[in-house]
Amino acid sequence: MRVLSLQLPMILGDMKSNRDKFLSVLSEVIDEQPSIIILPEMWATGFDYENLNRFSRQTEEICNDISERLNENTLVISTLPEWNYNKVYNTVYAVSSSGVIASYRKNFLFTPLNEHVYIDNGKGITVFEFMGVRVGLLLCYEIRFPELFRMTARAGAELITVPAVWGAMKKDHWLTLLRARAIENQCYIAGCNTSVMHGRKDMPCGYSAMFDPWGEAVYEPAPEEGVYTGIAEPAKVAEIREKIPSFNDALNAFVIERKN
Repeated sequence: MRVLSLQLPMILGDMKSNRDKFLSVLSEVIDEQPSIIILPEMWATGFDYENLNRFSRQTEEICNDISERLNENTLVISTLPEWNYNKVYNTVYAVSSSGVIASYRKNFLFTPLNEHVYIDNGKGITVFEFMGVRVGLLLCYEIRFPELFRMTARAGAELITVPAVWGAMKKDHWLTLLRARAIENQCYIAGCNTSVMHGRKDMPCGYSAMFDPWGEAVYEPAPEEGVYTGIAEPAKVAEIREKIPSFNDALNAFVIERKN
């Protein structure tokens, strides 16, 4: 399975420009190969908090637009605001040619930048299958919460996608934690970041990364705008878990619960 991260620049609050940019590149990279294409967190709007509720009214239309561009071999991981009355959810939609086939609401919100003031948190995890690959959906800040990744992997995920807006000044945290989540859960972790977040003050980001179940980089992370591509092989997940059975050993030793 090809896994592509669209590491492109975003403009805070400019839905039209972001939509034109990302969906144009999306259309260019689609072919007949089985593919999962990941877009950065809140790629269409950025964290334009005061306008997210208004923007969320266009989410269904955007998901439909994405779906109409796809063939049956392509899945898009798209994070968009989901309307929820006075607040919104930060929601990941898994979009295929038949429409939205799965979604996930961000559990852990980034309180240092007041995400929790404008956005409601979700509860639970999401794992689904696409063309023989079990996919889990998580987001950005959540790489700092290994319990959430363990629950997602325990639910069967062989590949966990992580859309993000993560500043380059913390790239060592980003790369270290993505790699750690791959090693400890013995599965693929694919983190897709924007290249630059243009806003009141531009924030360089970059360094989208994908790690295999052994913790090896599938491609070299870099700061530049581009489409970064790797291959996920479910058989390798089973191979590594058999070679060093730490993941399976933990299943019989611990009970992991999430309390509301």
